[in-house]
Amino acid sequence: MNRATASATATTVAAALLLLLPIASRATAAAQAATGGRASAPQGAPQQAQASPIAIAPPVVDLGAVEPGSTHPAKFTIINGGTTEITVLAATPNCKCTAISDVAGKKIAPGGTLELSASLAAPRAPGVKEAVVFLTFDKAPPAQAKIKGDVRLKVIAEPAYVDALKEVTSGTVKVRSADGKPFTVTRAGGKDPVFVGFDPRKDQPRAEYTLAWSLVGVPCEQMPIWWFVWTDRVAECPVIPLRVRDECTGSKHDMARMQRFWIVKEQLLVAGTGHNGSPTTVELELEHYNPAKKGAVERPDWSEVKSVRSLVDGVTVKLVSQRTVPGDAAVLKLEVVADRGGAFEGELEVETATGRGRVPFTFFATTW
Repeated sequence: MNRATASATATTVAAALLLLLPIASRATAAAQAATGGRASAPQGAPQQAQASPIAIAPPVVDLGAVEPGSTHPAKFTIINGGTTEITVLAATPNCKCTAISDVAGKKIAPGGTLELSASLAAPRAPGVKEAVVFLTFDKAPPAQAKIKGDVRLKVIAEPAYVDALKEVTSGTVKVRSADGKPFTVTRAGGKDPVFVGFDPRKDQPRAEYTLAWSLVGVPCEQMPIWWFVWTDRVAECPVIPLRVRDECTGSKHDMARMQRFWIVKEQLLVAGTGHNGSPTTVELELEHYNPAKKGAVERPDWSEVKSVRSLVDGVTVKLVSQRTVPGDAAVLKLEVVADRGGAFEGELEVETATGRGRVPFTFFATTW
């Protein structure tokens, strides 16, 4: 048999095999026939990433609706599906609101598991809160364990913010009770509420209202971060903080943070409720801030608190103590005292060795 006959025979056999193979395999068989039976990978084809021997179960713990200020535990299982022992090098949460068990340095045998405990401390402001625990290993790629919860108040705002972007200066927001019971809006945006389609002088309280908001004429340097709605449901939901979305409340806000090297991440302290004349204890967390140097601590004295004071008439705020938190943070224990009953909103000022910063806060004092 000469070479031409052999080649023709090989091509005929390959064509017959193509008819017998599944469609997905025909291209491979054709390539083999064209190269004398040798498979060839396309040039420049990406290499398939090797699967990690580590799996996290579950990868996400979804808490669903949670109460503001509540703490929720969660458990994860770190699974070693490989054939060699793997050591956890570090476990780092992305948020100080997350406490985790100490798993750094723990070894996981082949086919073995390791439990990771974590908890999410829900903020007092409404909205979806997500915390991530970053895990690193000696013989496996990094992995993540996530916890998320939807912080919901007893009175729900829709939307849960004031949308003042792109030069919008006015709009509306709906507020409704989650249980469908009537309630009263007592203040909105620091003044008497402006209702749409409701007259409090002649209409009975409702379970839902439409409120008008306006930021007309407010200069950029005075743009509020929050627009507060106060209700008569003091025990359950005295105030609804609505984030003001505006170019002036984003990266342009609080430029002094670059020089003092700290921020309050939530940019809000909801001090809750208390009795007038009696101290109420709350905590405020300062977080080290230096994005220009990727978090490097250039001023170790950034958290040395010199003073804390209220900028709201009728309320005093005093520093009781402070403690450091791993990951460059400091938690301040404060006492809040109101000299009368009612709703208070405004700012408090914190001064450290590196500078001053203002934090919006709310407090409702009930009378005896």
